[in-house]
Amino acid sequence: MANEENIIPHQFKPGESGNPEGRPRKSFATINSGLKDKGIQKLSKTDLLEAYALIFNSSEKDLIELAKDKETPYAFKIIISELNDKRTRAKAMQDYRDYTFGRAVENIEVNNAVTIFELPSNGREAKDEETKNK
Repeated sequence: MANEENIIPHQFKPGESGNPEGRPRKSFATINSGLKDKGIQKLSKTDLLEAYALIFNSSEKDLIELAKDKETPYAFKIIISELNDKRTRAKAMQDYRDYTFGRAVENIEVNNAVTIFELPSNGREAKDEETKNK
């Protein structure tokens, strides 16, 4: 068991915080703040959909050049590389469809018949009736 004499000097005084600097900011908040400070703006859903539409209507040559351009936003490079890769193309297209139109709703109908039956009384009811009639 801990000795109280050793614990008391290390306890916080009333009104004193154990974490004076507060909780550290979340990494996304920090990254987002830094990117906004650099003048980078967030991509709206409309902008993303337009970008996909332009990518889908571009030639392979144009996409390769766009992917190599150092000024192309990294997200576009990722999208282009996923669409160019046979292993990730189907998943990228599915993600695009889900993002654009929403995920398809699957209705599953379950038909279960519930049978309710009575357990045999083992003659108990008959004995109870005989007792009542006597």
